[in-house]
Amino acid sequence: MMNLLSEEILQNLGRIFFMIGILLLITIGLYNFYLTFKSGISYVKRLHQIPCSRCVFFTGDYRLKCTVHPYSALTEIAINCSDYEANNNQKKLALQVSRANLPCSHTKAKNPATHN
Repeated sequence: MMNLLSEEILQNLGRIFFMIGILLLITIGLYNFYLTFKSGISYVKRLHQIPCSRCVFFTGDYRLKCTVHPYSALTEIAINCSDYEANNNQKKLALQVSRANLPCSHTKAKNPATHN
């Protein structure tokens, strides 16, 4: 009877340690996920500080991104760029482009086949 009781205790202890191990692995995995997510958010915030796309010298062409600093444009090095100048003409340029794409009623050519 005593031998049977000790085997039952050992089996229960084994189950308890197994469950503690599983919970420990799940906790470590969730903590690592949290740390990775937190570092990813901080990295994205740092990338949003890059001012190149709002600069006068930014060309928008992948071959020459910046006329002043072509090698450091759109990188983390460009966050504190000393040559940054805000591009105030973006709104004006976008308005001009949108107006240029609108069809004008006075320039429509009439189809000679349907003209009476």
